[in-house]
Parts: sequence; C-alpha cells; structure tokens
Amino acid sequence: GILCQGHGDLPCGVCHSCKKVLSDLHTDVRFFDITKVDQVREIKQNLYDAPNESDYKIYIFNDAQKMNIKAQNALLISLEEPPKNVVFFLLTTDAGMLLETIRSRAQILRTEPLDNDTVFDYLKNEMSVALSDSKLEQIVMASAGSLGYAISLTDAKKSELLLSERQRALDITLAVIKNDAESIPTLLSASSMQREDLKSLLTLCVTVIGDLLLLKKDKGARLHFFTSRDEALERAQKYNTVKLLGCYDALLTAISDLNMNSNTALTLMSILTNSKKKGN
Repeated sequence: GILCQGHGDLPCGVCHSCKKVLSDLHTDVRFFDITKVDQVREIKQNLYDAPNESDYKIYIFNDAQKMNIKAQNALLISLEEPPKNVVFFLLTTDAGMLLETIRSRAQILRTEPLDNDTVFDYLKNEMSVALSDSKLEQIVMASAGSLGYAISLTDAKKSELLLSERQRALDITLAVIKNDAESIPTLLSASSMQREDLKSLLTLCVTVIGDLLLLKKDKGARLHFFTSRDEALERAQKYNTVKLLGCYDALLTAISDLNMNSNTALTLMSILTNSKKKGN
C-alpha cells in the first residue's frame, strides 16, 4: 500500500497509518465530489503543499464521471505532470464518460463486484441502516455488487423510488407474460413516462424474465432480480420456456424501438402484440 507501514504489497489494515485511513482521519487522504471547473481550480491551489504525515498525498475523486468537460480538462494538466508526492484516484462506474485524454494517462484498475452477503452485512451491521431485511436485500440486488452504489440507495427517497420501480417492473412483466395489460394499471400509466425512464423500466423487466429463464435450466442459478429463490422458482414453474422466451424477445424489441425514437405508447402496444405472436 502507498501509505501502509507494513511490508506487503497490499495494505495491512492494522498499522497506525492504515487505521487512520480506515477511520477517515488521515490528513493526507482526501476525498472529493467534483462536478465543476471551479472546484478543480480550488484543489489545485494546494496541490504542491508537502504531505503532513506521510510521503504521499492521496486525492480520491468520487464519481469522477460526473465532472463536466471543463473540470476534466482543468484536471488533465495535473494528471499529465503531477507533483511527485501526489497520487490521484479517479473512481468511476462509467469510464466512458471520462475524456479519452484522461483515460490514456491513467492506469486502469478494475474491481470485482462484491458478493451480496458482503454488501448486505456491511449495510446492516456496519452502517446500521434502518430498513427491513427485505428492503435491504432488494437494494443489495440492485447494486450489482457495488458497495458505493448500495450505500447511495439507502437514502430514504432513493430507496423508496427503487422499491417502487422494482415492484412496477415485476407487475409489468407478469402482465406481459399473461397478455393481461388491462388489469395492470401500472402498465397503462407507463405510456406517459419519459423515454429514458421507460427504457430503464423495460430493462429491469428483461432482468425479471432472465431470472425465470435461468431457473428453467438450473434451479441454483445466480439471480439478478429476485431476492427470494423460492418465489422465483414458483413463478418460473408457472410458465413454459417458449412463452418466456417470446416475452423476453418482445421486451428487447421494445427497447430497440425506443432507441430509434419510437413513441412510448406504441412501444407498449408492440410488447403485447409481439409477446402474443412469439409466445403462443
């Protein structure tokens, strides 16, 4: 580790320096949430100051993809010729949003998604999030192994929106499978949604059917939507594979139509029409 006082390649987690970093008390480790150029300029004013207690200063930019173009360009100069005692970390979930000139000057370190149990345990025991286990499990599933994203989803408003969207996706998916749109008000109201919101919702619907199809082949398959395997298995057993594949294809076609600027209401109609044709 860069600041670790141990002798291994990885931080030991127990030395004085590691403990201060883990406790967010190390004066040479700073986190930033940057979006605008003025914020970058403010950081650069103290960039050449000497470290306080270590050989290096660590600058960590959270959600680096949120920096606008001017901010990224302002940071680029410092990335090209950084002070010898400064190390930058740009954390991002979408490197494609960063300028190519920044990506070409950075060493890319990809992290593996955490397993669901680890994320759940951290939220429940380390952060003591005041949500039911059922709600936490849905947040963990939606995070796809990203602890930072999972933490952000524990916000009261975000968690409420997330749970509502997941329930809506399940309702719409079941309505499509049953060819029973008229009995599902949420499906009818989706016609008034913005295109990007509808694409996101339909993508989640694809994930629902994907889980059901996976369980048709392997009852122990890793799930990507359902938090209860028993519930997912029960639903998977109700529908034949041909029907599920037809609905899956219909949803993918609808998403493709939306990408080509199709009317959202017509897209919903095409889902039902195509699912009937391909699933029966």
